Amino acid sequence: MRGKWMLFFAVFWLLCSVTPVEAESNIEINVNVPLGGLSKYNAWTRVEVNLAPQETPFHGFVELTKDKSAKRLHESAWRQQVHIEAGKDATITFDMPSQVLLDDWYVRLTENGQVVQVEKLRVPYPKDGRTIGVVHQGGSAFHFLALQPSQVTKGIPYTIQNLAVDKLPDSAWLYQNLDVLAMGSELVESLRAEQVNAIRDWVQTGGLLILSAGPGQDAVVEPFQADMPVETGRSGQVNLKQAIQRYTDEKAIPEGNLAVFNRDLPLFSAKAVGKGRILFVNYDVTAEPMASWQHNSQLWQNVMMQHGALSQLENSPFRDQMLHPFLELSKQIPGVQTPAPVWMVVLWCGYIVVIAPVVYLLLKRKGRRQWAWGVIPVTAVLMTVGIYLFGKPLVVKSSASYEISEVQIVDEQLAQTRTAATFLAVDQNQYDIDAQSLMVALPLSMGKNDYVPEGMTARNQLISFRNVPYLTPKQAIGFGTLRDAGSFTAHLTVHADHLQGSVTNSTRFAMETAFVEIGLQRVPIGPLAIGEEKQVDIRLDPLLMPRTGEGNKKLSPEERLEQLKENVLSFSRENELRLIGVNTEPLPLLSIQEPHLAHYWNVVHQTVRLEADEKGMVTYPYGLLGISVSDTSGDVDSNSPYLWELGKGSITFELDAAGTGLKVERLTVPLDHSSFRPFHIEVFSQRTGKWIALKRGERLVVDKQLQEMMTPRGTLLLRFTHHASPRLTLPTPFFQVEGREQAW
Repeated sequence: MRGKWMLFFAVFWLLCSVTPVEAESNIEINVNVPLGGLSKYNAWTRVEVNLAPQETPFHGFVELTKDKSAKRLHESAWRQQVHIEAGKDATITFDMPSQVLLDDWYVRLTENGQVVQVEKLRVPYPKDGRTIGVVHQGGSAFHFLALQPSQVTKGIPYTIQNLAVDKLPDSAWLYQNLDVLAMGSELVESLRAEQVNAIRDWVQTGGLLILSAGPGQDAVVEPFQADMPVETGRSGQVNLKQAIQRYTDEKAIPEGNLAVFNRDLPLFSAKAVGKGRILFVNYDVTAEPMASWQHNSQLWQNVMMQHGALSQLENSPFRDQMLHPFLELSKQIPGVQTPAPVWMVVLWCGYIVVIAPVVYLLLKRKGRRQWAWGVIPVTAVLMTVGIYLFGKPLVVKSSASYEISEVQIVDEQLAQTRTAATFLAVDQNQYDIDAQSLMVALPLSMGKNDYVPEGMTARNQLISFRNVPYLTPKQAIGFGTLRDAGSFTAHLTVHADHLQGSVTNSTRFAMETAFVEIGLQRVPIGPLAIGEEKQVDIRLDPLLMPRTGEGNKKLSPEERLEQLKENVLSFSRENELRLIGVNTEPLPLLSIQEPHLAHYWNVVHQTVRLEADEKGMVTYPYGLLGISVSDTSGDVDSNSPYLWELGKGSITFELDAAGTGLKVERLTVPLDHSSFRPFHIEVFSQRTGKWIALKRGERLVVDKQLQEMMTPRGTLLLRFTHHASPRLTLPTPFFQVEGREQAW
């Protein structure tokens, strides 16, 4: 008898310990990433999973998961339901921030609760640096754009990847994985209308497009005539030396003429299109003698600098595509009060230390001590139920959500949106989220260290959460576009040290509070109703430094909330003039398909251009233009982007005046400020190749000598030297530029 029991337990143990075998599968899995597998860390990408059942149909789920085990189907997974007949195939897309792909993922197929097949997701890692996509018949076309890491490129590598026309996507947002798209030759003619429209939309929202066309290559410019009108049928020859001498000081410029697409245009011309830019190259980049000129890379570096392209690339800040600032703020759902953990500890300690002993003593006194085995557990259950019934309404009375959205206005017809939301359902363990207003949406759950994709999606238009634990919040992020959102109308001009003019709210949003942000300064201007106009007169500080946090100071809940809102307001900050409005109007980009209490916090902003004064001069004030460190020597350190600690040594700043797109006539640096007086300051003369010492305590104004001082890249070099050992604080030398608008 004992042997039978031992045999039974042995069989039982073996059955429990054996890993379930995956069902035999004949499904072929192929994975593809658009743009030939190219993705950028600072963008979203798409993973296309193609399934082809060979003999039997497949009706189940395609999952992306970090766990390939067949035993733990309950682990976090991002899934989509599919139905595919035998002999046919289907492509399922998963859209996500590229940074998600840094982890190991598996494609897992499940059917009827059983794992059918598991394969590791093998895709190229996202790229860092700047990536230039090239569409051209010439295999080495645009090779000179692969700029090497240097002080000019801020140490960022520039890499080139040739792209096949059939690999170019039809969705504009996928082109965010490129920093530059350079096109030329007859290949452009084979672009489909959907691809052309996607490229144009990408440029409108901040992309950089380079078009190269030689004589007779009308097909290159015709698809983009609406944005970059270039007259066809005007081919001719230009003197090469005269055409490029403004971009380089090289003595060995090739002799002779160069065939051009339009003889009436310069060799290079650029035009701002929305938030992006198109650079037109008036010759075929594969034509000699330019194609093999040894100084081509330096020439293009200067061209990109002078036409604002390099500034656009290098001043583009990294933005967290997981939208952590939005997610953290969305977790602060208004009206939801999570009890402090200390109260839970106090209640249970009170039960263990007070209630349980008292119950035991009372039972002992009545001679019913043995009842303690039942009474004490029942008391614990009753206490738990009481805490639940009493505490539940204190946490949240009904299902709720909090959505944080950013609306970035491009023009009056187009706006980009980013959004993150937290959902908290009461008495529901499953619910659906409508995401039809977005291009892309991603369901999330809080993992061990960060948010991870988890949930079910249907073509990115519907998000479903299933088997949600009680009072467990779920999150989602996404982005898209809004049409006909309107725009701000601004007429702002810099006069001396004041920004003056008017701002009109021509958007469809009433602003509960509004700001004018210029560089590092953000000035509130109060509420701004729809159609309301306000006058602006703001004093500009040449050395304004943004406030920094007070170390590890413990914040109150109110201070913490304000800090989270500030993080969202600053999310899209750049060196530009922005109008910003905040409201709490309903903007349901992600919405629970059940009755619930929805809360919103929206940031609407738009970049605007400064206008010329009565003399036709446009002034870009202090803090609005890029400054980089060109060189350092000796004892130099920094704990802030705008403050430097300089001991015995020197630091050289490069002031980028080319980023304005103006024909610059005057550049001013407030070196008369007391912060600069302890240092020996020199300015570099491009004409003589020497450093010129400046008098202490005097403001630097460069106007008549501007061309002699400026480098071919359109920058000015300033060197600060300190000859003593004790460190002194040196602020970044913000500068002001005045000039006139120039035709593209």
